[in-house]
Amino acid sequence: MRGAYGRAATSPIHETDIAAVAVQALRGSIPTESAYTLTGPRSLDQFEKVRLIGDATERTLSFQEMPPEQVRQGMLAQGLPEEVPARLLGSLADYSERPGPTTGTVEDLLGRPALTFADWARDNADAFRH
Repeated sequence: MRGAYGRAATSPIHETDIAAVAVQALRGSIPTESAYTLTGPRSLDQFEKVRLIGDATERTLSFQEMPPEQVRQGMLAQGLPEEVPARLLGSLADYSERPGPTTGTVEDLLGRPALTFADWARDNADAFRH
């Protein structure tokens, strides 16, 4: 897999956790007068995310870092609006300097640990096999 800013680190959240928090909010189990930052339980860089996808698909995968401008040009060639690569690459540049936030909010709100990126990779492994 290829992309820019291999050391950019974020704490990706599993969509199942987002849905579970939304259900609790709709049921009125979560105070609505507050704003919550939802993240996965652990900060991972791009290299580690690709390795975990490889584990889930039982393949050896690696992340090849590319120059940001080359990634931007590739995204534009696919028809993305100019602001999409600008925002994505800007965020990745920031997260390569300082990791994005990691919170325990999912666990606090749901009373169970947040699902991991490895869980997400296993749940979505078929999408990476095709």
